[in-house]
Amino acid sequence: MNSVAMMLMLLDQKDDFEAIFVDHGTDWPETYEYFDMFQGWLKDRGHRQITVLRPTETAYGEAFQNLYDYAFAYSMVPRRRPRWCTAKFKLKPIVTYVEKPCFMMIGIDSGEINRAEISYEDGIENRWPLIENEINRAGCEEIIKAHGLPIPMKSGCYICPFQKKSQWISLRKNHPCLFKKAVELENKNNKYRALKNKKPTSLKTIA
Repeated sequence: MNSVAMMLMLLDQKDDFEAIFVDHGTDWPETYEYFDMFQGWLKDRGHRQITVLRPTETAYGEAFQNLYDYAFAYSMVPRRRPRWCTAKFKLKPIVTYVEKPCFMMIGIDSGEINRAEISYEDGIENRWPLIENEINRAGCEEIIKAHGLPIPMKSGCYICPFQKKSQWISLRKNHPCLFKKAVELENKNNKYRALKNKKPTSLKTIA
């Protein structure tokens, strides 16, 4: 939601920017549906559409563009720390793609200011337009509604370890096939860990 609101705000301000979406194949279906709708909305109004990047990571000599398939090949699950999934399948494609030096606009709102860390690395300086304009989550919703658009669900992977129990319940109810895949990944990871005499880990699925 924050990224959509930030884009709309920057468009209203007539700022020149390129928006990027990294498609790692593991977002919720609702996110992909909203993305397609928003791309059409931008096109209909003559705005520059969002650039789609696809990551490529190699496992056992095979190239993967899908985060889930990569994790399954390695028998591992995304973890809170280290956040290898974010580093490999979100940040790396962007850092490789952008022309440097540049500003990286990040959609963190003023209610999460503690997440905004000053960073200038490899010619990329982070900026937070929502924070700079003192816009919180409610303000983001107002911006989106003012443009006649629906409020998107919180974006994230369907195998994200940061998901709440309510999100796992929603995944099992509305996307049982994806929930099953998450359980299969968790089980495969724990079988591997058992072979290495390691304690089991969990995505916090509720099967």
